[in-house]
Amino acid sequence: MTTRIRSNTRPLVRAITLASIPVFTLGTGSAMAQSNSDVEELRQRVQMLERKIEEAVSTAPELSDDNPYILREGDGLKIGGTTISFGGFIKADLIYGSNGNGQLNTYSIGLPRTFASAAATENDWKVGFSARESRFSFGTSTDDVAGHRLRTYLEMDFHQGIGAPGNEVVSNSYSPRLRQAYGSWNGWDFGQTYTTFTDLAAMPEILNQGKQAAFIYTVQPMLRYTMAVPGGKLMVALENPEDGFGDNSYDDQSYPDLTARYQVRGKHGFYSIAAMARNLEDDASNDSKLAGAVSLSARIPTFGRDDLRLQYSYGALGRYMGLFTYPDIDLGAQAAGEVEPLKTYGATAAYRHFWTPAWRSSVTVSHTEIVDDLAFSPAGTLSYFDSSTSVHANLLWSAHKNLTLGLEYAYWDFGEIATTGSEQYEQVMASAKLSF
Repeated sequence: MTTRIRSNTRPLVRAITLASIPVFTLGTGSAMAQSNSDVEELRQRVQMLERKIEEAVSTAPELSDDNPYILREGDGLKIGGTTISFGGFIKADLIYGSNGNGQLNTYSIGLPRTFASAAATENDWKVGFSARESRFSFGTSTDDVAGHRLRTYLEMDFHQGIGAPGNEVVSNSYSPRLRQAYGSWNGWDFGQTYTTFTDLAAMPEILNQGKQAAFIYTVQPMLRYTMAVPGGKLMVALENPEDGFGDNSYDDQSYPDLTARYQVRGKHGFYSIAAMARNLEDDASNDSKLAGAVSLSARIPTFGRDDLRLQYSYGALGRYMGLFTYPDIDLGAQAAGEVEPLKTYGATAAYRHFWTPAWRSSVTVSHTEIVDDLAFSPAGTLSYFDSSTSVHANLLWSAHKNLTLGLEYAYWDFGEIATTGSEQYEQVMASAKLSF
């Protein structure tokens, strides 16, 4: 990357001007011996020369490979008043899972209910390869937009659903999909990004990111405002409402989801408390219910570079938790013409330990469970289980900040609704992540 040479003409102008003064002095004789009018004339000539030199320097080519109007900086490419950055990573995954098939395992972002379905089949280990989590992004930063900095961010990957166009037979081709697209200006965020109801600072570091049993992990359109408050910052947002699943929607909602999070960050760690209010409704029965949820999270430094990450959530979590493990409402009650928010809770704890500056490991335990008694069980859920537990353990090696290789073992347990039994799913994953 070419180093930016700042177009600061003043030092060069003054240096040339000062070097020129003796020439004027010789041409005019002893300036100090002349009248005040001669001194003033000399001053005016020096100022005129300074202006001419400044104009010449400002239009001269930069002493680098960069065009003076396109300056490459450490954070991107500057065009006019806007700096454009490009980034992302290539991620190659090998997934070896029990009770599954190649297609399900290759869909590496996975869903707990997908693994729950696989756990209920015969024990047959299968292998799959994937590069679909690879990601690319564009960002811009523009100074002084109505007195404030304007930032935008666009991010895409290739993790469409299992049934999306694409194949593993010949081309392994998949279309890109939108992940994030938002702009920030004067404390406002407009567009699509991670829900305000979660704190990504507390997210465990696992290879199959987002796939723990109970972690809050949702991306959606929103309008959000962030303000400084005593001890930290407060974020309040109106977010896209939805309480359906795939093609089975319970009808569009009349009001947006309201989310808020108070966050404290300091030398003692990251701490936040979040709340959410949402209106769940069903046009077919003309019924609706107001529901809510709360979430607590923390990232606590321990010894050296180690840290402990915690999150606990309770309420009508539905699609917000565990990549939509449970529905937002009791499906059995809905079939009977009623809207009953389904209350659940989830807890996640992860400890990250650095063996050396380049080697580290994380152990993560996550559990979620339905609190309500299901009058129509198990028809009130998306699958046969009412509790889910995941355990992840990994070993990661970062030879460079742009290169991380890792190996991870994951164990899942799904508690059956109708019995006291459970079904298990296991997975071994090896990944190479190359950032740019």
